[in-house]
Amino acid sequence: MKPAPRVAGDLVGRAGEISRSVLPQWASRIDSENRFPEENVAALRAAGLLGYFVPPALGGPGGDVRGYCDIAAALGAECLSTALIWGMHTHQVAMLADHRSAAHEPYLREIVGAGVLVASVTSEPGMGGEVLRSQAPIERDGDRLRVRRIAPVVSYGEHAGFFMVKMLQGPGRPPTDVRMVLLRAGEGTQTVTGVWDALGCRGTRSVPMQFDVEVDAHRLLEQPFRQIALETMIPMAHAGWVAAWIGAAKGALARFLADQREQHAAHLGSDLFLQRLAGLRLRIDQVEALLERVVRIVDEHRAGASLDVEDAGYNILINNLKIAGSCHAFAIVDSLVALSGLSRGYLRGDASGLERVFRDLRSAALMFANDRLMQANGRLVLAESFGLRPM
Repeated sequence: MKPAPRVAGDLVGRAGEISRSVLPQWASRIDSENRFPEENVAALRAAGLLGYFVPPALGGPGGDVRGYCDIAAALGAECLSTALIWGMHTHQVAMLADHRSAAHEPYLREIVGAGVLVASVTSEPGMGGEVLRSQAPIERDGDRLRVRRIAPVVSYGEHAGFFMVKMLQGPGRPPTDVRMVLLRAGEGTQTVTGVWDALGCRGTRSVPMQFDVEVDAHRLLEQPFRQIALETMIPMAHAGWVAAWIGAAKGALARFLADQREQHAAHLGSDLFLQRLAGLRLRIDQVEALLERVVRIVDEHRAGASLDVEDAGYNILINNLKIAGSCHAFAIVDSLVALSGLSRGYLRGDASGLERVFRDLRSAALMFANDRLMQANGRLVLAESFGLRPM
């Protein structure tokens, strides 16, 4: 599909205003109270930001990936939980919009009109992070589909209006024969089976859930999940996450420097301080350069440019973006805590918010674990070297 040219600009401006005026009021309370950021999401809904990737023909702005990352970064600067909720919802909407049938278009109109959140149900017990595989089969009865599914983690699952659920095509099918099914909240039995009391990103409310739902067959996305994942889900997820993470790191750095300026700190001119500060900026620039490269490729592909999404080099790049972004963003905030010292950045309740952002960014390497991505990249390097297609 071809997104409308830079209609996202106004929405990026709205997101920046929300980040400056709304998010700072609630970020620390959302963390300390371990709750969903309802005030922040309400502001995003009122600003029309929850339908970002819905096409103009269906009432949405048809945003591009560059604006998507700009918004995620702006939100991440003040509240990483809010940024991740918006980013995860938005790339689910992109999956539905880019791979829809006509039967799915009323749901996209509803998402953009009512600002309904769409949650991802891709995790499965016993699958070990194998995102392209599934073991839970769709059960068919004529034109009805039964979706029975256990999910260890569903971010903002208690607050979603729709769920995009990864399922095996049917009993006895190979584990790679996977499809996505759209469920509406409240259908059948949908149960939260545990709690979310995490170290960081507490506002995402990433609870375990269980589903037993029957829906009409039109809720199925007919394209194979591998195609959807490689074309849309994985690059969008990695780009959005990294934008939010580096936004959080940049926001922490800006608050740290503002505090140093107000304190007229004597060490601002020291060689060691300047070297460390330059190192932080180097990390930011490296991540943003990699993100810019991925954004350009994905936006050009969505606008009609050819792209072999099975290419080993392309998939290594997408994985490296996530690995580098998660490592560098956390390292930046870790360094800021060290520079702030025990009496400032390490303390809960400090105005810099460093302690909260430090905890939030510790999750970055765990969201689709970096170890697994490194293993995948090792296999891809071999495939690239031997002239093989990735499995």
